[in-house]
Amino acid sequence: MYKYSCRKCPIRNRCIDESANAPTVKEIIRRAFAARTDTFDTWGSLQPNCLLLKAEEERAKAAPQESMLSRRLRQAREAKDKTAEPPTAPPKKQPDYLRPVSPDSPPTQPPPRETHPAMVRRPEAQREGPLRERLPAAEQLSPRWLTLVATGRHITLPSTGELALGRFDPSFGIPPDVDLTYEDEGARTISRRHAKIVGLAGRHTIEDVGSRHGVSINGQRVRSGLPRQLQLGDRVDLGNVQLFYDVVPAQLLDLPLAASFRHFLVVTPTGRKLALAPPDDILIGRSDRYVEFVPDIDLSQEGDVAVRVSRRHAIITWRNRTPHVEDMGSGFGTRLNGETLLIGQAVPLKPGDHIWLGGCVLAYDVEM
Repeated sequence: MYKYSCRKCPIRNRCIDESANAPTVKEIIRRAFAARTDTFDTWGSLQPNCLLLKAEEERAKAAPQESMLSRRLRQAREAKDKTAEPPTAPPKKQPDYLRPVSPDSPPTQPPPRETHPAMVRRPEAQREGPLRERLPAAEQLSPRWLTLVATGRHITLPSTGELALGRFDPSFGIPPDVDLTYEDEGARTISRRHAKIVGLAGRHTIEDVGSRHGVSINGQRVRSGLPRQLQLGDRVDLGNVQLFYDVVPAQLLDLPLAASFRHFLVVTPTGRKLALAPPDDILIGRSDRYVEFVPDIDLSQEGDVAVRVSRRHAIITWRNRTPHVEDMGSGFGTRLNGETLLIGQAVPLKPGDHIWLGGCVLAYDVEM
């Protein structure tokens, strides 16, 4: 509940003196700490004037601002350090008052209230309703995707995580993970942030996040802000765009794919199709005439949707006939199916994956 333990803090009396409490209340608080009868409510009366927290705030204000690229490089170093061997020297021991509140000696709390049997939360498996039916274990583990009726494009859904579906707007600060501009065909029935799909243990819910033209499942409108469970074979309507929820075919899950498959990327805002041919590496970015640089896939011709794409944004490499995507240190980052890639992290691509490059979204797929 509180970051620092008031009971162990050596400067506790200073916090009491600087609090807004009356002198008699301050004396009561001192006596409570002396008798070790202090409670969390006692601590709460001191937290607004906690000198340790104020010192932290002052240090944060004085610290130099970290750029987006510096933050992403730091995250990559931290991820690498987690896999390294632990140092031989033991870590320095922090003072007791700088440690999290210890559960073995908490302040006294009032006894728990008795709960009526009718108020006990039932386990997930015992809840009623069709949306709580449990699936067999094998069916829970099978990956799912959405298929767009208009173009046949696939959208792989994360087994755990979330995706934002919508359309790109240069005046909007958060481009979606999946761009449906091309399938909308200029009708503007897709909002900038139209729907959110959340995956948990292989199952998925869809939620209308305040779109203008709504979300429907099998013709039934989904109320804004209320997630609905998706079932295999469901038809999902986002404005005028139709999608079907289904299982990813088993032959597309075994990597590497057969040599008969042709690999390609689709620039989702415009529908431009780009062929990929192993074993050549493919650099994706934006050309710059001032330094006479042109990447293998030049997204500058896509217009406003590519304004946040770096000159050397990402690269696709081949390992055992399987394409891998890797961020090249871009300013605005790279996401794969909604998950941010660390610099230097190469991740294999699967059909239906969506690559977010600073807001410009590319879809990876295969065909016979």
